Amino acid sequence: MKKGMLSNIIVFIKGMAMGIADIIPGVSGGTIAIITGIYEEFLSTLNNINLKIIKLLFKGKFKFLWREYNLSFLSSLILGILTSVILLSYSITYLIVNYPIILWSFFLGLIASSIIYLFKEIKIWNRKTYLFLYIGLFFSLVMLTIYPSKQEEVSFIYLFFCGMISITAMLLPGVSGAYILVLLGAYETILNTLKEVIKFNSDYFLNFFSFIVGAILSIKLFSKLLTWAYKKHKNYTLSCLVGFMIGSLPNLWPWKSELNSEELLFSKLYIPVGYFMNADFRKGILFILIGILMIFILEYLAKKSKNV
Repeated sequence: MKKGMLSNIIVFIKGMAMGIADIIPGVSGGTIAIITGIYEEFLSTLNNINLKIIKLLFKGKFKFLWREYNLSFLSSLILGILTSVILLSYSITYLIVNYPIILWSFFLGLIASSIIYLFKEIKIWNRKTYLFLYIGLFFSLVMLTIYPSKQEEVSFIYLFFCGMISITAMLLPGVSGAYILVLLGAYETILNTLKEVIKFNSDYFLNFFSFIVGAILSIKLFSKLLTWAYKKHKNYTLSCLVGFMIGSLPNLWPWKSELNSEELLFSKLYIPVGYFMNADFRKGILFILIGILMIFILEYLAKKSKNV
């Protein structure tokens, strides 16, 4: 096997790992990219893409284009990400319908552990740090009050903005783009859209196109800004994200009754009767702990990879 082909296969496998992370709320694709050693190359490749690509395409300079913009790496990575996302979209949709307590408990554990991880990444706590924490907390609580009560009510315009926000979050280590979709009330809609687009159901093409266009625009418009903020003002950026995540934890609470458009999310949360005597409660706690443990393992692997 040629060295170039082997390298592409390895990048494809790493892309699959990122895809798995990107579709599970609480797990960061950026963290997986760090663990697998491709984070810096991934960011630099994205940031180098510009409109010159179109000119080169029209001029037929495909070999130069492929080499200059590192498209062998990027195409292998994206193909791996898409493969995992497509395969997992079916599994997670099935779990949401048939095992919601187990799934949302697992997601809650992932997010709770991610908050702890991000807290440890904030090295300096001062008035500005707390201010950004409260700003994030405030906006997440506002989002919960306007949380779409029914996933099918999410419009294609809203999905456009969801694509912009979630894909930008996916570029940051420790931040889960899928979780942002959960918070925005579009997670199940996106999963269902992916399933239907794979089946060539034209009714879902507009939703899919809106999300993808938002994601592509975000990569070019905001990826550099966000990565700059992350590098230059890491403490403030992370404190805002932590506040955002803390305030939105109720959205992941496994035990909530059906919502209608007149009721707020907080009014529908409950704890099962009997606590540990209740089988669903025991299962929920178990999968919360599994989710917490998973993030600690990923954090350990990320630190180990940096020291290699």
